[in-house]
Amino acid sequence: MWGKGFDVHYQAVFVPYFMVKGMRTLFISCVVLAVMLAVEALCVRGYRCEPQANVAPLDTMWRYPDVLPYPIAANSIYDSLAAELNVEVAAFKAVSSIESGSRHTAFISPGSPVVNLEVPMFVDMLESAGYDVDSLKVAVPDAFSRPDTDRYGDLLAAQRAMYRAASSIDDSIAKLSTYWGMYKIRGSNWALCGVGSVDEFVEMMSESEDMQHRLFATYLKNTGLDRYLRSKDWERFARAYNGAGYARNGYHVKLENAYAKYKSKNNK
Repeated sequence: MWGKGFDVHYQAVFVPYFMVKGMRTLFISCVVLAVMLAVEALCVRGYRCEPQANVAPLDTMWRYPDVLPYPIAANSIYDSLAAELNVEVAAFKAVSSIESGSRHTAFISPGSPVVNLEVPMFVDMLESAGYDVDSLKVAVPDAFSRPDTDRYGDLLAAQRAMYRAASSIDDSIAKLSTYWGMYKIRGSNWALCGVGSVDEFVEMMSESEDMQHRLFATYLKNTGLDRYLRSKDWERFARAYNGAGYARNGYHVKLENAYAKYKSKNNK
């Protein structure tokens, strides 16, 4: 019934049709595969692809492939805390940007805030507590030496390793003699941050960037440093917060320049 005529007709009509249809399917499959590979690449580089509770939208976040994701404060936290302190938002942001650095680093991984052990204070407190520091330097050298970036890959990881080593000797003394979070508040100042103990201080520092902002705001209020931000007296703020050597690093100038930058943005 069909005969040779059907074969010719099939080749002339149906074959091109299925060829076009097949090419279209192949094209769609390639597009889908490309999207899947792109999403996978983002996940591998450290981005979290699933929704996160209490995380600000992407446009209010700083993300870098070498820093794991963690809850990052929305811009509204600056507005809220600046209002509580009666200071300009630009002034609060200026300190935040200078203290946290160009990468706005508050954590090295979820639940692990940036830390920096103050070794001289750690040694003094150990000696006051009756420890044989000379023996400890031999037994736990990582707690007393410079951060080993060659061994741990980068400064933040090396500083975290130093803290862990110090904590293995005396956890409480290590917490007290370490600078915590994006604002580098020393553990011994826990009471000025409005908490009940150094353990609570560390726990809250480890919670989120939002909480680090709040601890810093309370510290400013309890130390009276907020008045210098209110008057934009960068030199006095720098001396009180950064120490006597603030001028060597131009800390006050950096603050003033950062304030000018954020003030300009707020006026646009």
